[in-house]
Amino acid sequence: MIESQKHLVRNFLSLKKTESSAFKWSLATLGLCYLMSFLYWSHPQGELLQANPAAVFGNKEYWRLFTSSFIHGDLKHFLSNSLMLGVMGYFVNYHYGKFIFPMIGFLSGIFINLIVIWDYPPNASLVGASGVVHWLWGFWLVLYIAIQRNIPLQRRIMKVMVVGLVVLLPTEFNAQTSYYAHGVGLALGLITGLVYFFFNAKKIYSHEKWEQKINIIDDELVNEAIGEPSGLNEGH
Repeated sequence: MIESQKHLVRNFLSLKKTESSAFKWSLATLGLCYLMSFLYWSHPQGELLQANPAAVFGNKEYWRLFTSSFIHGDLKHFLSNSLMLGVMGYFVNYHYGKFIFPMIGFLSGIFINLIVIWDYPPNASLVGASGVVHWLWGFWLVLYIAIQRNIPLQRRIMKVMVVGLVVLLPTEFNAQTSYYAHGVGLALGLITGLVYFFFNAKKIYSHEKWEQKINIIDDELVNEAIGEPSGLNEGH
């Protein structure tokens, strides 16, 4: 018996780039976050970088919606975001380009911060890149589901759900952490990924290469395995 199966040799995510500035962009992003955070920690003017309703809506200091994604409350806060921001920033930049990250990523941070502080008390401030980190995960995961077509859809969804539970759900709850920002960032990342895929599906799938894999199955071995005779008995 001959069985034929399609086998995925390569796709968009398996492409190797001869030249990539993804590492430099990732490192530069972390460096900028640290420098702006250090300014926030060390100088009174650093207060101008954080977002709160009184300053943004009352004083119309809208730049805070952008800068607040780069600053962190303390060194521990910065380090907690750095690993995922650096790793996911690298992968998204490598596969989808600097227009998506850091540009669209941190521009999305503006909308994440705007939505989150909308219901904040007037002087409650929001700082940190965790909203952008979750945006990166949302963007990556929805495109993983769309691109990895060699894996059955149900398994792709299950893998994404497992990753989400392991990586994105907090192991402990901290009153100072804005989990709402995490959720908003993840949701906007999913939406951005869907929009990106809608406009780039043809380009993405053009990189797929499939091969036909032929499996020859020995009928006699199959019959032997299930306990059925493979032929007529010889003699009496």
